[in-house]
Amino acid sequence: GGVAANLHIREALQAMVEEQGGRFVVPPVALCTDNAAMIAWAGMERLLAGAASEPLVEPRARWPLTEVEAL
Repeated sequence: GGVAANLHIREALQAMVEEQGGRFVVPPVALCTDNAAMIAWAGMERLLAGAASEPLVEPRARWPLTEVEAL
C-alpha cells in the first residue's frame, strides 16, 4: 500500500517505463493505502485483460497461521 502511494517512486517508475516505450499503469493513490484494495485493483485489471483463472485455493475469511505451510 504505502510504497505504491509514494509519489517519488511513482514518478521514477513512470519515467523508466516511458523511456522504454511502455505504458505505466498504476491505481489512484486513494486506493493505495490498503493492500486489499490493491489486490482487488490488480484482479480487475487481469479480468479486463481476459486473464481470468480459477483460484488455486478456496478463499477463507480467517486462516490460522498454524495451517499455513512454510515455503
